[in-house]
Amino acid sequence: MIPPTQKKALQTATVDPERVVVRTPDKVDMPAESVRSSATFSESDLGTSTLEYIKGKWYITD
Repeated sequence: MIPPTQKKALQTATVDPERVVVRTPDKVDMPAESVRSSATFSESDLGTSTLEYIKGKWYITD
């Protein structure tokens, strides 16, 4: 479970695109270190998420 302070920080978090790994134009890996927010997150907090662009929307698929 993510603590309330981190959960609130994720609501306004952004992503550093230079730290995102593009596998294909519609599939990217977003490691925890790419998240920019007022709280600090580690790999154990968020892990690496794989996002996939499907029918005009981004979804976490892995």
